[in-house]
Amino acid sequence: MRRIWWIVSVLAASFTAADSRGQSLNLEFDDGVSGWRTVLDGVMGGRSSGRISQTEPGVLRFTGSLSLENNGGFSQMQTTVPTGSLAGADGVQLRVRGDGRTYQFDIRTSDVRLMAGAFSADFETRKNEWVTVRLPFSAFKLYNFGRLVSSPPRLRPELIESVGITLADKATGPFEIEVDFIRSLTADAKAETETKTDATQPPSLADLARANGLTTLLSLVDAAGLELPADTRITIFAPTNAAFEKIPAEKVAFLTSPEGLPVLRTILRHHIVAEALPSPVLLRARGVESLAGQRLAVDAEALSVAGGVLLATDAAFDGGVVHVVDSVLLPETRTIADLVGEDPHLLMLAGALGAAGLTSQLGAENDGPWTVLAPSNEAFAALGEDVLARIAAEPRRLNEILAAHVIPSRVYRDEMLAQGSTRSLGGGNTIAFTLSDGRVTADGASILRADIPAANGVVHIIDRVLLPDSAETSTRSENASDGMTRGVTRERALLLIERAIERGVPLFNNGNQEACAGIYEITLIALRDFGSAALTPELRRALGQALTQGAADRDPASRAWTYRRALDAAAAHLAR
Repeated sequence: MRRIWWIVSVLAASFTAADSRGQSLNLEFDDGVSGWRTVLDGVMGGRSSGRISQTEPGVLRFTGSLSLENNGGFSQMQTTVPTGSLAGADGVQLRVRGDGRTYQFDIRTSDVRLMAGAFSADFETRKNEWVTVRLPFSAFKLYNFGRLVSSPPRLRPELIESVGITLADKATGPFEIEVDFIRSLTADAKAETETKTDATQPPSLADLARANGLTTLLSLVDAAGLELPADTRITIFAPTNAAFEKIPAEKVAFLTSPEGLPVLRTILRHHIVAEALPSPVLLRARGVESLAGQRLAVDAEALSVAGGVLLATDAAFDGGVVHVVDSVLLPETRTIADLVGEDPHLLMLAGALGAAGLTSQLGAENDGPWTVLAPSNEAFAALGEDVLARIAAEPRRLNEILAAHVIPSRVYRDEMLAQGSTRSLGGGNTIAFTLSDGRVTADGASILRADIPAANGVVHIIDRVLLPDSAETSTRSENASDGMTRGVTRERALLLIERAIERGVPLFNNGNQEACAGIYEITLIALRDFGSAALTPELRRALGQALTQGAADRDPASRAWTYRRALDAAAAHLAR
């Protein structure tokens, strides 16, 4: 019963009473975004996405990505409104903050029912700026399947039954628009809106920090020269001045020195999430990812984030929201290679990585992110001395086995079952995630310790060595014919290149050229070291030259292209 009354109150709060001509539309989202739904081009085979969320109390957020594949190209959100809620109005007005793209406001009426149509009017947005858009009903035209309807009926405001916002500007890529309110447009409402807009501008981060005694954080942000994301709203977990005072003076001196500034920037980025998360949304999450790339665990019962207790929440500023915490949140600064090398339970894995020349790939030279399924010492020992000896004697086999334990992305344990499966490094092996006896397993291996954070990824310690199909076969039978080995190796090498490019291109296009170069680099190493049956000596030398040239290039974009050209050459050779 309490839930029913809550739903009733939410719906009632969305609208205000009006005169005898009907209600006056006034959507302000103070009680959530219940009732809104997405309509995507997937209904016609397209692949665009869309998601509705609450960024902060009173703000609706519509995000996604527009795709033109399969004749798609639109993403829409809509909601029903009470009949008569716009009777007597001159139009609609809405306050939005967008990404500079052109959107459509859609209206559907009970007397004009089209399969894929609505009365629509375009409106412009300004990137990262709040603007009030006023759309008189005279600006709306009737469309069906994207085409203008000839001799349309007139738009009758008293029969409006739903409203929505659509992006269909034929430009692929991510989008984001936030909505503060949607209202009836009348002469009186116009003046009221302008007054509200001027009065509710949130403060800057600097003003908010000074007003709330967060001056140490502000000074460190300035000292680090940290630039906050300009293209998205963010959440900042702000330690108090007292929290910073707990850090020894010599460490503060190092962090603010030229040598320590990169570490300081990483620490500060660990306090920032690239999404505005009001406290009700935050406390429903198990964890959120910081700009440093590591997870911040959320404990709703303890009211804490990464161990820092929330002292104050939901302080809005012009770029998002601030939550105050009682301690500095420290990221893991050691790499995967460091962690493996220092853990006494992973001594055999550390030795194998060293023997294969892969330690540096999981070290400070490569930001990743990687997920490593790390077999324990006991897992290696269970293979037996003879198998271990044969593996150690063949670099090709050793590299293939180790690559089967590396995933070229961060995957936490609580994400595995939803993901179902993933490809290992280079696409050479599929890792299936399942639930067995109440425990999550990776390709049948039980996870002994999960979610060990690293500066360039995450480590899970597992109880057995994962043997990819070809490696498992070769450890148990040494009698495979050369012709069969050559065929499998050629096919796998082509798949390895295909998967590397498939993962690398989106990273490069999204500005993470370092991670793209890392994927290509390890793929080239794998080809060079265990692709001898398919590659000519000349091509293997060319791959080695590309690796040498790339290692000397400090520009990640240039390095990625050097590696990509070498991969394309190898693919062309293998496809002959």
